[in-house]
Amino acid sequence: MSEIIDFFLNLFGTADWPPRWVCGKWSDFHGWLYIGSDVTIWLAYFIIPVVILWFVQQRPKIPFLPVFWLFAAFILLCGATHIIDAIIFWWPAYRLSALIKFFTAIVSLATVFALIRDLPKLLDSKVSGASESNEISRLLAELKEKDAEILRLNRQLSK
Repeated sequence: MSEIIDFFLNLFGTADWPPRWVCGKWSDFHGWLYIGSDVTIWLAYFIIPVVILWFVQQRPKIPFLPVFWLFAAFILLCGATHIIDAIIFWWPAYRLSALIKFFTAIVSLATVFALIRDLPKLLDSKVSGASESNEISRLLAELKEKDAEILRLNRQLSK
């Protein structure tokens, strides 16, 4: 228990580790390639949940909404692991990195369980697209009726 308390008391402490730049033999190229890749991955992982959440906000009755929220959280946390890896080159916050990875693991598993639970329902034809399909069929029938009425009126006007 004392290790756990010590972990959280020193969550932002860096005295136990040196920055990544001084661990091993990083060349400038290798280090900046690593940092640039992590920052780019983080940027993509930050934008993807923003797009998902924007999409969810645009559709008032989106099915399986918790799965969208879990995916957004999962992707955001994955990105957080990459940005912290880039930051560790200067600020060796390995405890914070471990905590972010722990949260990422928990949300990842929750996302897997949500997918296992909801994917069969999503793929079931009665759920996915059945109401949209009925609505499209209704609209097509309505258009055919209107088209037939227009043809009838055109014939009457031609006489």
